[in-house]
Amino acid sequence: MGHFASAKILTGATMPETPVVLLSGADLRRLLRPQTTIRALREAYSALASNRDDQGRSVVFTVEGGSIPFKSGLLPGSHLAFASKANVNLPDDAKPRGLPTIQGIVVVPNAKHGRPLAVMNSVALTGIRTAATAALAAQSGADRAAIIGCGAQARYELDAMRSVFALKAVRVFDTARAEAFAAANSPSDCSTTAAPRISAAVADADVCITCTTCKASVLAHDLTGCFIAAVGADNPEKHEIAPGLMQLARILVDDVEACASGGENHALRLGVVTKDRVHADLAELASGRKQGRFAGDEHVIFDSSGSDVQDVAAAWAAYQEAVRTGVGLRFDLSGNGA
Repeated sequence: MGHFASAKILTGATMPETPVVLLSGADLRRLLRPQTTIRALREAYSALASNRDDQGRSVVFTVEGGSIPFKSGLLPGSHLAFASKANVNLPDDAKPRGLPTIQGIVVVPNAKHGRPLAVMNSVALTGIRTAATAALAAQSGADRAAIIGCGAQARYELDAMRSVFALKAVRVFDTARAEAFAAANSPSDCSTTAAPRISAAVADADVCITCTTCKASVLAHDLTGCFIAAVGADNPEKHEIAPGLMQLARILVDDVEACASGGENHALRLGVVTKDRVHADLAELASGRKQGRFAGDEHVIFDSSGSDVQDVAAAWAAYQEAVRTGVGLRFDLSGNGA
């Protein structure tokens, strides 16, 4: 095992005073229940509203077949923790080898004394915090929801929306996976059904989540009043919302500059909307400085491109829950343990 032998799993008898916590995707799904994550995000974004310099930093490296984005930041306001997420995104390279398109880790040290605290699966963390972010932004009541795209993210989105809204019906659309998704996610108190078309899925919906990998619009301007959380567009090549719909809607974002460069920015590039059309960002919503949706019949679009604030808030919450519950593995990164 060479030098990797120093990072050995320890028993309770030999565990150092502050071991590093290792959390798998399954561990994170157990620890980060939607309400736990939403609460952590609300606190972090409320703090960010008064500490704008704590927005964090992102950098992307381009490699053959994909990219390696890094998102890093401090817990806003308190600076108790720092998180850095490194994802390797290889859509052209990974699938021929039978590997996931995205693989990565989140590293969490204590920002006060520098001690490494946790290493965790980034894919599960990203999925959970993305869904919680959309639920936090939605704010207003809903009982009918639509989900466009039934990949891995859809289950996180459904769980998060069910945690904040008393949903009675959910309609889902996906060209290949809708029937299976509906069958696996239809409890007795909230029917989930597959729709034959996008228009049928969104008809009369109070909330609509788009979580696709599309590079062309999936929602057009003829949609009736709805809160739309567009979470699929995480790079400039993707988009889900028609420019005409962006023009009609009240626009909310998690981060203005991130969305302008990598979210639903096609309408911005076309000159259909400008950045000053953004009504509020998530810090303003979470802190109560601005309201998102005023009436049930108006279009509201929440453009979520993901941010380091979401990562550090969710990672810190996961670490705290892991310490409280004992979930996850503990190991001595320094190699000083027995």
